[in-house]
Amino acid sequence: MLSQHQSGHRPISLDAAKAYAKGLGIGIGEIAPRFAKLVSDVSELAQPAPHPKTQEIDLSAYSAVPMYHAPDAVIVPVLSNCGSMGPGSELLESDVIVGDLALSPHWINQQIRPQNPQELRFIHAYGDSMAPTFTDGDVLLVDTGLSARDPSSREGVYVLRANDRNFIKRVTPTFDGKLQVTSDNPSAKTVQTLNGDHQVDVVGRVVWAWNGKRL
Repeated sequence: MLSQHQSGHRPISLDAAKAYAKGLGIGIGEIAPRFAKLVSDVSELAQPAPHPKTQEIDLSAYSAVPMYHAPDAVIVPVLSNCGSMGPGSELLESDVIVGDLALSPHWINQQIRPQNPQELRFIHAYGDSMAPTFTDGDVLLVDTGLSARDPSSREGVYVLRANDRNFIKRVTPTFDGKLQVTSDNPSAKTVQTLNGDHQVDVVGRVVWAWNGKRL
Protein backbone atom coordinates (compact mmCIF):
# COMPACT_ATOMS: atom_id res chain seq x y z
CA MET A 1 0.00 0.00 0.00
CA LEU A 2 2.81 2.38 0.82
CA SER A 3 4.33 1.87 -2.62
CA GLN A 4 0.99 2.79 -4.18
CA HIS A 5 0.93 6.01 -2.19
CA GLN A 6 4.50 6.76 -3.21
CA SER A 7 3.80 6.13 -6.88
CA GLY A 8 0.73 8.34 -6.74
CA HIS A 9 -1.69 5.58 -7.75
CA ARG A 10 -3.48 5.80 -4.44
CA PRO A 11 -4.21 9.15 -2.80
CA ILE A 12 -3.07 9.77 0.75
CA SER A 13 -4.01 12.44 3.22
CA LEU A 14 -1.47 14.73 4.86
CA ASP A 15 -2.18 13.22 8.27
CA ALA A 16 -1.62 9.68 6.93
CA ALA A 17 1.62 10.74 5.23
CA LYS A 18 2.90 12.27 8.48
CA ALA A 19 1.93 9.08 10.39
CA TYR A 20 3.81 6.86 7.91
CA ALA A 21 6.87 9.10 8.04
CA LYS A 22 6.93 9.18 11.82
CA GLY A 23 6.44 5.44 12.15
CA LEU A 24 9.11 4.56 9.62
CA GLY A 25 11.53 7.26 10.74
CA ILE A 26 11.78 8.80 7.30
CA GLY A 27 11.00 12.19 5.79
CA ILE A 28 7.52 12.99 4.53
CA GLY A 29 9.00 13.58 1.08
CA GLU A 30 9.74 9.86 0.78
CA ILE A 31 6.08 9.09 1.40
CA ALA A 32 4.38 11.84 -0.61
CA PRO A 33 6.63 14.23 -2.55
CA ARG A 34 3.64 16.45 -3.32
CA PHE A 35 2.99 17.07 0.37
CA ALA A 36 6.67 17.71 1.01
CA LYS A 37 6.70 20.46 -1.60
CA LEU A 38 3.48 21.90 -0.20
CA VAL A 39 4.91 21.98 3.31
CA SER A 40 8.07 23.63 1.99
CA ASP A 41 6.10 26.29 0.14
CA VAL A 42 3.95 27.02 3.17
CA SER A 43 7.04 27.29 5.37
CA GLU A 44 8.57 29.84 3.02
CA LEU A 45 5.38 31.89 3.04
CA ALA A 46 5.29 31.78 6.82
CA GLN A 47 8.75 33.32 7.13
CA PRO A 48 8.59 36.99 8.20
CA ALA A 49 9.29 39.44 5.43
CA PRO A 50 12.77 40.92 5.67
CA HIS A 51 12.87 44.48 6.93
CA PRO A 52 13.97 46.98 4.31
CA LYS A 53 17.43 48.29 4.90
CA THR A 54 17.45 51.75 6.37
CA GLN A 55 20.28 54.22 6.28
CA GLU A 56 21.87 54.67 9.67
CA ILE A 57 22.21 58.30 10.75
CA ASP A 58 25.12 59.36 12.88
CA LEU A 59 23.45 61.59 15.48
CA SER A 60 26.76 62.52 17.04
CA ALA A 61 27.24 65.01 14.24
CA TYR A 62 24.21 66.95 15.50
CA SER A 63 25.15 67.11 19.18
CA ALA A 64 26.74 70.10 20.82
CA VAL A 65 26.23 72.35 17.81
CA PRO A 66 27.38 75.85 18.87
CA MET A 67 25.07 78.81 18.54
CA TYR A 68 25.98 80.73 15.42
CA HIS A 69 26.50 84.46 15.52
CA ALA A 70 27.49 86.57 12.56
CA PRO A 71 31.16 87.58 12.83
CA ASP A 72 30.25 91.26 13.22
CA ALA A 73 27.25 90.73 15.54
CA VAL A 74 27.03 92.85 18.68
CA ILE A 75 26.54 90.55 21.69
CA VAL A 76 24.31 92.29 24.23
CA PRO A 77 24.13 90.85 27.78
CA VAL A 78 20.75 89.99 29.28
CA LEU A 79 20.67 90.98 32.95
CA SER A 80 18.66 89.22 35.63
CA ASN A 81 17.67 92.57 37.13
CA CYS A 82 14.17 93.75 36.30
CA GLY A 83 13.02 97.30 35.93
CA SER A 84 9.79 97.86 37.78
CA MET A 85 7.06 100.05 36.36
CA GLY A 86 5.23 99.87 39.69
CA PRO A 87 6.51 100.10 43.27
CA GLY A 88 10.06 99.13 42.29
CA SER A 89 12.11 96.00 41.86
CA GLU A 90 14.69 95.03 44.47
CA LEU A 91 18.26 95.18 43.22
CA LEU A 92 20.69 92.34 43.27
CA GLU A 93 24.06 93.03 44.84
CA SER A 94 25.49 93.13 41.34
CA ASP A 95 24.15 92.80 37.82
CA VAL A 96 24.02 89.12 36.94
CA ILE A 97 24.26 88.18 33.27
CA VAL A 98 21.86 85.33 32.51
CA GLY A 99 22.41 85.18 28.75
CA ASP A 100 22.97 87.29 25.70
CA LEU A 101 21.31 88.29 22.46
CA ALA A 102 23.09 89.01 19.19
CA LEU A 103 22.11 92.17 17.34
CA SER A 104 23.06 93.26 13.86
CA PRO A 105 25.39 96.28 13.87
CA HIS A 106 23.50 97.61 10.87
CA TRP A 107 20.22 97.48 12.82
CA ILE A 108 21.86 99.14 15.84
CA ASN A 109 23.24 101.96 13.71
CA GLN A 110 19.92 102.46 11.94
CA GLN A 111 17.57 102.21 14.92
CA ILE A 112 19.54 102.91 18.11
CA ARG A 113 22.70 104.86 17.24
CA PRO A 114 24.35 104.50 20.67
CA GLN A 115 27.64 106.15 21.47
CA ASN A 116 29.08 102.74 22.35
CA PRO A 117 27.20 99.52 21.39
CA GLN A 118 29.11 97.65 24.11
CA GLU A 119 27.18 99.61 26.74
CA LEU A 120 23.80 98.21 25.66
CA ARG A 121 21.99 95.90 28.06
CA PHE A 122 18.75 93.91 28.07
CA ILE A 123 16.42 93.86 31.08
CA HIS A 124 12.82 92.74 31.62
CA ALA A 125 9.98 95.10 32.43
CA TYR A 126 7.84 94.38 35.46
CA GLY A 127 4.43 95.90 36.13
CA ASP A 128 1.97 97.86 34.01
CA SER A 129 2.42 101.52 34.90
CA MET A 130 4.14 102.18 31.55
CA ALA A 131 1.40 100.58 29.45
CA PRO A 132 0.62 100.88 26.62
CA THR A 133 4.17 101.94 25.70
CA PHE A 134 5.32 98.55 26.94
CA THR A 135 3.87 96.02 29.32
CA ASP A 136 4.79 93.44 31.92
CA GLY A 137 7.34 90.94 30.65
CA ASP A 138 8.57 92.95 27.66
CA VAL A 139 12.29 92.81 26.99
CA LEU A 140 13.82 96.28 27.03
CA LEU A 141 17.04 97.41 25.41
CA VAL A 142 18.80 99.92 27.66
CA ASP A 143 21.68 102.21 26.73
CA THR A 144 23.83 102.53 29.84
CA GLY A 145 26.38 104.84 28.24
CA LEU A 146 27.32 108.09 29.94
CA SER A 147 25.57 110.29 27.38
CA ALA A 148 22.40 108.21 27.67
CA ARG A 149 22.21 108.73 31.43
CA ASP A 150 21.47 112.46 31.23
CA PRO A 151 17.70 113.01 31.23
CA SER A 152 18.20 116.77 31.57
CA SER A 153 19.14 116.90 27.91
CA ARG A 154 16.49 114.58 26.52
CA GLU A 155 13.01 113.50 27.50
CA GLY A 156 12.61 109.74 27.45
CA VAL A 157 12.03 106.53 29.37
CA TYR A 158 14.80 105.82 31.86
CA VAL A 159 15.81 103.13 34.31
CA LEU A 160 16.16 104.88 37.67
CA ARG A 161 17.74 103.53 40.83
CA ALA A 162 16.52 104.83 44.18
CA ASN A 163 16.29 103.33 47.67
CA ASP A 164 17.90 100.11 46.42
CA ARG A 165 15.21 99.63 43.80
CA ASN A 166 14.97 99.91 40.03
CA PHE A 167 12.20 101.93 38.41
CA ILE A 168 11.30 102.50 34.77
CA LYS A 169 9.68 105.90 34.32
CA ARG A 170 9.35 108.66 31.81
CA VAL A 171 11.58 111.58 32.74
CA THR A 172 10.88 115.04 31.30
CA PRO A 173 13.06 118.11 31.89
CA THR A 174 11.10 121.18 32.98
CA PHE A 175 11.69 124.87 32.27
CA ASP A 176 13.04 125.49 35.77
CA GLY A 177 15.77 122.86 35.37
CA LYS A 178 14.01 120.14 37.35
CA LEU A 179 13.05 116.66 36.17
CA GLN A 180 9.48 115.39 36.18
CA VAL A 181 8.97 111.64 36.62
CA THR A 182 5.72 110.17 35.27
CA SER A 183 4.12 106.91 34.19
CA ASP A 184 2.60 106.42 30.73
CA ASN A 185 -0.38 104.52 32.11
CA PRO A 186 -3.09 107.13 32.91
CA SER A 187 -4.43 104.97 35.74
CA ALA A 188 -1.04 104.97 37.50
CA LYS A 189 -0.99 108.76 38.01
CA THR A 190 2.67 108.86 38.96
CA VAL A 191 3.99 112.41 38.98
CA GLN A 192 7.08 113.32 40.92
CA THR A 193 9.61 116.07 40.56
CA LEU A 194 13.29 115.42 41.11
CA ASN A 195 14.83 118.50 42.66
CA GLY A 196 17.95 117.05 44.23
CA ASP A 197 16.37 116.23 47.60
CA HIS A 198 16.51 112.49 46.92
CA GLN A 199 19.35 110.29 45.74
CA VAL A 200 18.30 108.99 42.34
CA ASP A 201 20.75 107.36 39.96
CA VAL A 202 20.03 107.10 36.25
CA VAL A 203 21.05 103.61 35.12
CA GLY A 204 20.32 104.17 31.45
CA ARG A 205 17.77 105.12 28.85
CA VAL A 206 15.34 102.60 27.39
CA VAL A 207 15.89 102.80 23.65
CA TRP A 208 13.80 99.89 22.41
CA ALA A 209 10.98 97.75 23.74
CA TRP A 210 10.96 94.28 22.25
CA ASN A 211 7.40 94.68 21.07
CA GLY A 212 8.49 96.59 17.99
CA LYS A 213 8.11 100.08 19.44
CA ARG A 214 10.97 102.48 19.16
CA LEU A 215 11.34 104.83 22.13
